[in-house]
Amino acid sequence: MFVITTDGMENASREYTISQINKMISYQTSEYAWEFIFLGANIDAATTARDYGISADHAVDYHADSQGTEVNYMAMSEAISDFRGNRMKDSKWRQSIDDDFKKRKQ
Repeated sequence: MFVITTDGMENASREYTISQINKMISYQTSEYAWEFIFLGANIDAATTARDYGISADHAVDYHADSQGTEVNYMAMSEAISDFRGNRMKDSKWRQSIDDDFKKRKQ
């Protein structure tokens, strides 16, 4: 499992294009069954994740503050446990992050 937590600033990379990153992620997903989760603050996480080849179901917006970060870590702890137990079959892992984001959205 590969978890990306970002505010979008690395999108200015000069080493890799979005297309190259998409190909690398697609390869790891198809060849080795890697799972990617994309946590995005201050960006449209679903759209950005899709650009990189990550399913929108595995992307979520969050608040980049102490409360949002705590919710992320709790959700990722559960997701990783489910993944290790071969139980990560739905998007319940993201529910607490979605709830926090919607509740505190300005």
